Amino acid sequence: MKIQFFNSELKAPKVSFVLLDWSCRESFHGLEYFNQQTIPRSDYEILWIEYFSRKADQIEQGLVADADEGRPCRVDQWLIMEMPDDLYYHKHLMYNLGIVAARGEIVVLCDSDVMLRPGFVESIVREFEDRDEGIVLHLDEVRSVQKNFYPFNHPSIEEVMAGGCINWSQEENKTTGLLDTEDRLHTLNYGACMAARREDLIAIGGADQHVDYLGHICGPYEMTFRLVNFGLKEVWSDNEFLYHTWHPGTDGKGNYLGPHDGFNMSSTALGARHTERIFPLEENPAIFSLRTKVNEISRDRLLEQVIAESPWQEWTLEKLEEQQRKFKPAVSNVKILVGQFVEKTRQFLKKNKNPKQLFRGLFVHSFHYIGKIIQQSQYNVKKCSDCLASLEKNNIESFALFGRGEIAETLYQLSKKSSVRLTNIFENGPEKSFYELKSLPVEKLKEYSGLIILGHRENIEANIAVLKKHDIPMSRIILLI
Repeated sequence: MKIQFFNSELKAPKVSFVLLDWSCRESFHGLEYFNQQTIPRSDYEILWIEYFSRKADQIEQGLVADADEGRPCRVDQWLIMEMPDDLYYHKHLMYNLGIVAARGEIVVLCDSDVMLRPGFVESIVREFEDRDEGIVLHLDEVRSVQKNFYPFNHPSIEEVMAGGCINWSQEENKTTGLLDTEDRLHTLNYGACMAARREDLIAIGGADQHVDYLGHICGPYEMTFRLVNFGLKEVWSDNEFLYHTWHPGTDGKGNYLGPHDGFNMSSTALGARHTERIFPLEENPAIFSLRTKVNEISRDRLLEQVIAESPWQEWTLEKLEEQQRKFKPAVSNVKILVGQFVEKTRQFLKKNKNPKQLFRGLFVHSFHYIGKIIQQSQYNVKKCSDCLASLEKNNIESFALFGRGEIAETLYQLSKKSSVRLTNIFENGPEKSFYELKSLPVEKLKEYSGLIILGHRENIEANIAVLKKHDIPMSRIILLI
């Protein structure tokens, strides 16, 4: 890793903004907005973290111009991680480097290619100063799909807002996510901007570096869920926003996708939310050193430790492809998912479509959907295989299912070749057969003392509530999401 630039004159900023690049940024206009704020520039710092080895000319030339014209530096820390080119990017490793390097009391993990109003930074500071309770703060992002602002041509925010914003209500002057009362988890942009106190981020073990978060399916929200489990309150600003203009690749197409819920929300992060887990599955060694305070380590040594002791050798494109080849879709899962595909096609054909929509729906979108269901089936097999291997390793001889679905089907098939036996299936509703097993009513749960695995991914919170109502603690519930 190379520290390309460090502003030693900045002594005690209140806030540290961590901005990421993995040699993908075409425009660096975000830095202009971060440097044009109402709050004194000495009250906040800007960290720019490059994952690979690119030394962006726009930043280098900008820093020279800043010095020549007597302006504050446009970035205060410029860290180039110099990761090998054959690795996939891992934002959570970059988050952890930012948390370790940050000098501010508040750390903000934020999109770097955005437009901001001048009061943006001040509003974040005010949110933390005005509250006695511990919070994790999110700010939503207004997203424009108009292509006439690409390449970025410095429109005003008012021009961007005039039309083409897919998640903005002109009547309510808010994002549609903030107005949503049914599914805010998917309509709010949980990945756009998150702020928390640095000491709280360290206390929960920083960003989770598990391989599930590699590539596009990731974000600071996995820390949000664990910070809430830690006792903080999740807060969304309703009067300050980020503004994002269209550019190629904004939806993650062509990127590696880890396990998700079908709406690009990480399944692993949702698992932490449902199980009330606080610590990461894979903790960064430098964050661990800061959290446990076992030894006093210098700042330079901690920065080295962030990368040097992380398992990044496993993140190569070759290894990822090898992992995917290893786990073939389960026959039972393919049957379920093909059934879902047929149902979606039937619903699509019921609606009136013009010829162009019909062609795209049947031939383009269906191709992408088939790819997704194959990937999901591979993931199910891996997750269920790992679960059975873990049970076997811990000398667990049997387990039960609660509900049926793709997880239940996959576990049933895999358990036939495992020493860990499926002995019961519990369900709401009338007794039904599940292969050679007869389902048992939920009232019988009190007579069962073993581990219970949720058999499907729908209504997870409601199912956990049913299990808890029948005196099943979380320590006996396994989620494979």
